[in-house]
Amino acid sequence: MSIDNYIVQLESIITSSPIVSSYNITIDRKTGDIAFISGSIELRDGASLDFKEFIETKESGIEKYKYAYNYRSHSNVIFRYDNSPDPRAKKLETFPYHKHLKNLEIVPSQEISLREVLKEIEGTYFMMEE
Repeated sequence: MSIDNYIVQLESIITSSPIVSSYNITIDRKTGDIAFISGSIELRDGASLDFKEFIETKESGIEKYKYAYNYRSHSNVIFRYDNSPDPRAKKLETFPYHKHLKNLEIVPSQEISLREVLKEIEGTYFMMEE
């Protein structure tokens, strides 16, 4: 998959979510095969999901070297997934993959995608309007 196709896929994931009200994406191409993608997704309840991914196109597909998905209500973090080598997460069996919770606890996590984070928000945190 090319970086262009990956970006189209990301935008499709975002626009197909019923909780998204608006979004912006910034693409910083490092080379033809490497890009830093960042963005902010505004949700219908006023919360936001900020994200960043550092990716490279490989023969096997897109490889995601770094990522962070930060779900927040104004300046209050609800949760954040990332794979930074956080020293506080070093003892987790899933290191470097981990999740920061609202209470500042850090818990194990597998590698995660934007699609999975949006689904978690849709199913767990977001109060759908009836």
